[in-house]
Amino acid sequence: MIKPVSYLVLCVSSAIVLALTAASAAQPEKQETTRPETTKPAPLTPSEVAELQTKAEAGDADAQLKFGKAYQEGNGVPQNDVLAAGWFKKAAEQGDCAGENNLGIAYRMGEGVERNKEEAVRWYSKAAKHGCAPAMFNLGVSYYNGDGVPSNIFTAYAWFLLAQHMGDKVADDAVQRSAATMSPNETADTFIEIASMYEKGEELPKSDEEALRWLRMAASITPRAKVRLATHLVNEPEPTKYYGEVVNLCKSAAKESYPKGLYCVGYMYRKGWGVPQDSVEAVKWYQRAAGFEDPPALMELADMELSGEGTKVDRPAAFLLLLHAAQIGVEGSREKASHLLAEMDKTELKKTEKKLRDQRFDPKRVFSTLRANPAS
Repeated sequence: MIKPVSYLVLCVSSAIVLALTAASAAQPEKQETTRPETTKPAPLTPSEVAELQTKAEAGDADAQLKFGKAYQEGNGVPQNDVLAAGWFKKAAEQGDCAGENNLGIAYRMGEGVERNKEEAVRWYSKAAKHGCAPAMFNLGVSYYNGDGVPSNIFTAYAWFLLAQHMGDKVADDAVQRSAATMSPNETADTFIEIASMYEKGEELPKSDEEALRWLRMAASITPRAKVRLATHLVNEPEPTKYYGEVVNLCKSAAKESYPKGLYCVGYMYRKGWGVPQDSVEAVKWYQRAAGFEDPPALMELADMELSGEGTKVDRPAAFLLLLHAAQIGVEGSREKASHLLAEMDKTELKKTEKKLRDQRFDPKRVFSTLRANPAS
């Protein structure tokens, strides 16, 4: 249940504040947009207006933004929302982030343009990618209320955090209140989502540095996030310098019996990354992870059982691992189990039948199913 919250949407360039309140996650209560009284800017003189107009008409994005503000505020020119939105659009089309955000608000409010929440979100998104903190906050509000996008409190929290990180003080209260509703896992997952946004470079400028920063924050919270950070580090351009950190991250996650943390430690021992190469130790960690039916652990441990790497060759044991992998839908596991079954001699088949019975499988049914449909 989301606690009652009250968020403010600040448009720096136009001093517009959108007030909204959410009573609960299921039924947010929204207030109408208001225009609070603000200190008026210094009046523009006729010569300043003329100079601003000349620059704006010449294509100067900053002048277009300011000229739009002048029309919005009725400063030196007659107040006119249509002309204001028109100049905001000209600035926005040149990639001016404040212009993009202001145009988004115009669409959200229906001021000078037909009200269109989806179009508002589109311009907020452009501005956010260009680094506009108020637009990031406005996106958070849009996701929180479901204005122009499906309601998603986690994505809203992500944008509030980003706005705060970019220096938008208005986001502080929203972050605090949203954080109070989040579990540690949800908070960490939100940080991971932000990191992914920086990695992909679609919603935010691509930045490995920022992605790493948010992943490190997440890793301080949950074992899942530790493994996510470890995965990121081993895919860095120079991964060897991170191997020691990766091992520590994975071992920390493994201490909490997180399956992928267990698998990760085994993987590092198998590869000899950050630790001495030790296949026997790798098998031990894979066995623990396989006990939780971790897909890669099941498959790699089966591979090692077949080859005798770090253990003796045990084809019946490998078969059981592949069978468990097939039960949880691991790609390619059923085919491998079927091929292995066809290669076994009588002694191995007897051992396999016993192992199946010990685990309460019907050997005849398992064998006949695999032989009849090896790839299904």
